[in-house]
Amino acid sequence: MERRKFLINAGRAACGLAIGGMVYRVANSYLTDENPGPATRHAWQIDTEKCTACGLCKPLCVRTPSAVKAVNDQKKCSFCVVCYGHISNKHIASEKIMSDGKRVCPTDAVIRKEYSGGKDGYFVYEIDDEKCDGCCKCVEYCTKRGTKSMFLIIRPDLCMNCNSCNIAVNCPEKAVDKVYIGAEDDYKGIWELEKDDPSLKNMDLSGRQG
Repeated sequence: MERRKFLINAGRAACGLAIGGMVYRVANSYLTDENPGPATRHAWQIDTEKCTACGLCKPLCVRTPSAVKAVNDQKKCSFCVVCYGHISNKHIASEKIMSDGKRVCPTDAVIRKEYSGGKDGYFVYEIDDEKCDGCCKCVEYCTKRGTKSMFLIIRPDLCMNCNSCNIAVNCPEKAVDKVYIGAEDDYKGIWELEKDDPSLKNMDLSGRQG
């Protein structure tokens, strides 16, 4: 038993050294004088390919309202007169959509804007993030009947970036994971990058010279 215990502990130590060495080599490549690299940020995010719009994100998020928000990818949207993510009674007359259309979103966060062609032309559908609470209804309807242009994201500026995300732990499809999103700047500017490139010092968030 003592020999077995020794071998188990030796194996664990070897694995630890191997992992530690790998981490050191990776980290060390960013800690040289020539290439120090900015601080990095990781954030919890939803894999849209795995997400089934189950609706659990909203109640599972530790924030109220949820850091989860719906967005609409305009490159995938068909700009329909009747949007499945907007109203549920799709057979309604065009001129009555705005007045009598039964909203899919309980907070009426899906905004319908005329783009061209009058009442039967093209319409742009956007999500009001201040109204959206991540209920996922618009995503559910758009996924089942529409073009799947609506999907959920976890807003990095709203997320508390918990070490263990409650949504990730309980997601039935394991669709939530921590991903690299870029240089650490706390969404307050590009301060971290300024240290490596002085030319960025006087630039605002939009990239224009301040």
